[in-house]
Amino acid sequence: MEETGKAKLSLGYKVKESIVKTSLLALATAFEMVSKSSPELKAEIAGWKAGQTFSLGVLPDGPAITLIKVGDEINYLGKGIKASDCLILFKNLDSAILPFTGQMGSHMAFVEHRAILHGNVAEAMQASRAMVIVQSYLMPGLIFKTIFKRPPKMGMSQLLLKAKVMGMLGVGLLINMKK
Repeated sequence: MEETGKAKLSLGYKVKESIVKTSLLALATAFEMVSKSSPELKAEIAGWKAGQTFSLGVLPDGPAITLIKVGDEINYLGKGIKASDCLILFKNLDSAILPFTGQMGSHMAFVEHRAILHGNVAEAMQASRAMVIVQSYLMPGLIFKTIFKRPPKMGMSQLLLKAKVMGMLGVGLLINMKK
């Protein structure tokens, strides 16, 4: 008896999909947390138009998130691709898992044609720079140093914010799972 819709998926595929879903949710949660307190992220998104959205996801039918600028913060709209100004899509789970697990930077994923862009290139660059700022608070320093030539230096206030993000991430994930 054959299944309709998606073919039977291997355990490895399901594990990769779970890792990417969790990573996307963590990134969305961290965006919300960091955008409230980080002067670097606030400066980066200051030039964005009000209501600017971007989505990050995996093709063909993989997990995705959508984020929006509201005021001077970034808010998580929910899972899936909503009406977005800019979409950054990884071609498949294998391409997505590398940047989401800290094995490769997102800039390298584009260089290696693992991701595609739908939308304005300038907006995608803005979103990419914002993601790097958020990743610096989300990823342990050891991993961040391996994926970037010159990782940003963090002062005491930034290290305290990083500790806050790491400490509150679990609570934020639970809240955002419902979206």
